[in-house]
Amino acid sequence: MSMEFGQFFILFGLIFLINDVVECSYHEEQLYKELFQNYNPLIRPVRKLDDTITVSFSIALLQLISVVEKEQVLKTNVWLQVKWHDYQMQWKREKYGGIQSIRVPPNQVWTPDIVLFNNADGRYEASFKSHVVVYHNGDMNWVPPAIYKSSCYIDVKFFPFDQQICELRFGSWTYNQHQLNFTYYDEKERNVTIKDYVVSGSWDLLDGPMSIQYPPDETNILFEKSYRHDRVEFVCKLVIRRKTLFYTVNLIIPTMLISFLSIFVFYLPTDAGEKMTLSISILLALVVFLLLISKILPPTSTVIPLIAKYLLFTFIMNIITIFCTVLIINYNYRTPRTNKMPYWTRRLFIDILPRILRMERPNKYERENDDEMIKPTIMNSIRASRVISITTPTMNSEQSLTTTDNDEENQLDFFLTKEVYEAVEDLSFIANQMRSASHYEEIRDDWKYIATVIDRLQLYIFFAVTTFGTLSILFNAPYILNVVDQYAILKNWDPTFGTT
Repeated sequence: MSMEFGQFFILFGLIFLINDVVECSYHEEQLYKELFQNYNPLIRPVRKLDDTITVSFSIALLQLISVVEKEQVLKTNVWLQVKWHDYQMQWKREKYGGIQSIRVPPNQVWTPDIVLFNNADGRYEASFKSHVVVYHNGDMNWVPPAIYKSSCYIDVKFFPFDQQICELRFGSWTYNQHQLNFTYYDEKERNVTIKDYVVSGSWDLLDGPMSIQYPPDETNILFEKSYRHDRVEFVCKLVIRRKTLFYTVNLIIPTMLISFLSIFVFYLPTDAGEKMTLSISILLALVVFLLLISKILPPTSTVIPLIAKYLLFTFIMNIITIFCTVLIINYNYRTPRTNKMPYWTRRLFIDILPRILRMERPNKYERENDDEMIKPTIMNSIRASRVISITTPTMNSEQSLTTTDNDEENQLDFFLTKEVYEAVEDLSFIANQMRSASHYEEIRDDWKYIATVIDRLQLYIFFAVTTFGTLSILFNAPYILNVVDQYAILKNWDPTFGTT
């Protein structure tokens, strides 16, 4: 008995529910018939022809998809928020079962022909035509989603530490401001809605003010005053700043390391062939970076990007490094037989600059000690060759030789054989050759030392210039030291950000 009563209760509930659904569908169907019986979606919903229809407009930003610098295009995912009043779309709720709102396709009602004026791909309108929500008092609410590609002038002066201002300019394609005018969707909020915004990994969103503008129409001069085509635009500005971590790690730091690596070319030995090899290798690496930058940035001739300035500075410094390396190698391999050393060169690079650069000549004291040991023997031989007087009566006879000391007090007469005489001649020749060789080696070592001094001087100069150039170029960017807390900015912008 209880089971039969339960089944009856369930059946009665289902019948009651079906009856309500049928009744609701009936009321909605009747409402549709009466609303659209004499409705024309092509006619602007105003009571008088001179009346202006006011459209409340705003956009909700969901995502900054990309900023293509080379094409100067901003790609965004937005929801358009459009609201207006249609006096023909009104009904009494009591008459239609308490229905407060209905949803209709946009092609069945009048909708404002709002398009993106500065689009970059030819798609002026929203890609998906969502339904329009019609309220009983005649208010129309339409929120179509769209993915826009808008043109945006990219100022690459401080790239990659740059900040951009991109605009989305909306307006009616056919109506002027006397026929269709804009107002804010929410009078208290005149910024882009960011409640559902997805934080970008490449850009920080700093601000998004909206404004209504009345730009002058250039076509006015073609019409009489009564036929003016004054237009109104709803402008949304997006202030974005690039996140620099990617470019700092993959571009700035490698370029800085390469620029400072070129300094160590001057720390290699002056006669090392690797000096030129290292310079050319660094030059090729910089060429690769320059080609990479040229593929990223737009081909503009108005400004030079900051990173391009730095790469160009490093490139020029490396070219100068190669010239200096060639000069150093040239000085290193000079000899007395090929080049005569001017007095000013010896004075500047051997006497003055080494003291300023705190350089000590290699093996200076050892060379002086060796010279002191060799000098007496050579001088005695030379002196002996000057004071020997020889008489040779016949080729086969003994030769008489008298030796005189410097004080000329003691004179020794003795006889030398022909073989001893020839040995003395050979000794004199060897002494002269050793003196010439010593002089040759000394001048050649002077040239090598001059090359070393120039090398050390270039090391200091290039280190100072590279450091100063790096700091002056990079810190010229106004936002290089500004740290952006994206979530704090968005929370301050809209307290509902991130809430579901």
